[in-house]
Amino acid sequence: MFSKPKRKVNRVFLHCSASDIPSHDDVEVIRSWHLNRGFDDIAYHFFIHKNGKISKGRSIEKIPASQKGHNVKTISICLHGYRVENFTYAQFQSLRKLSLEINKAYYERISFHGHCEVASKACPIFDYVRVLKLDKYGTLGLSPSRYTHSPREDEFRRLDYGDRGDTVKRLQKLLGIRVTGIYDNRTLARVKDFKSQHGLYPSGIVTKQVWKLLTKPILESSRHDSNGKVDLKNLPDLKQGSRGSAVELLQQYLFLKVDGVFGPSVSKAVKNFKVRHGLYRSDIVNSYVWKLILKQNGLNR
Repeated sequence: MFSKPKRKVNRVFLHCSASDIPSHDDVEVIRSWHLNRGFDDIAYHFFIHKNGKISKGRSIEKIPASQKGHNVKTISICLHGYRVENFTYAQFQSLRKLSLEINKAYYERISFHGHCEVASKACPIFDYVRVLKLDKYGTLGLSPSRYTHSPREDEFRRLDYGDRGDTVKRLQKLLGIRVTGIYDNRTLARVKDFKSQHGLYPSGIVTKQVWKLLTKPILESSRHDSNGKVDLKNLPDLKQGSRGSAVELLQQYLFLKVDGVFGPSVSKAVKNFKVRHGLYRSDIVNSYVWKLILKQNGLNR
């Protein structure tokens, strides 16, 4: 159903068509409306009908035209409907299935939002947060984390194309692909895609660093010990696009607005902090940067 586009994407926006008229339950009708308004195509990438059928709209490679000022790096989904009571179970099931596919394609590093979050509109009318079980960061809650325990050092075995065995099976499970135990072409493509998405050189070698990225939950909590010190072992590496309580902690210590989203303003603040401390001007927050930030705030001395 979903093919990952080459363009960068970090958010999905949900919409409703603002009509319950049966004849409007047609992607071509919506397309004609948008063309008449001067758009170059239908604004949405996907249109979900009352019977649950999913129709494709504009090319997934094209930026949508559905959230003014917030279209870049997004995917747009519209459900036919206007009144809450007229949306169907079949529509919500199809939305969940499509959302799970998108989430899986981006290794659970993507967030879901309603049009109402960036515009003074009620769209998409229905309770999308409940339907998709979203948390306050827009993280999809329909499926449990693929990996919940802390891996042992001997689980970080280096893998490459052609390897076989249980460790390859574990890798394939974490990548969300068919488990065969053989490091084949499909596994190679997914490894390269994963490494590229995380700013690593897109080779097929699975190193300890790759394992840690694969097994790290997207939202990691920061905990303090009995003396009130921050436990550095529970502070993940962060960069632009990260979300969660660790980002909230970072924002608090950098005296920024706390919303749990590592956006451009956080990126700028991190870069400036690192330059002041003689470090390379990047927005990556690793354990060494965490130590500097905590020290600056009078913590963990």
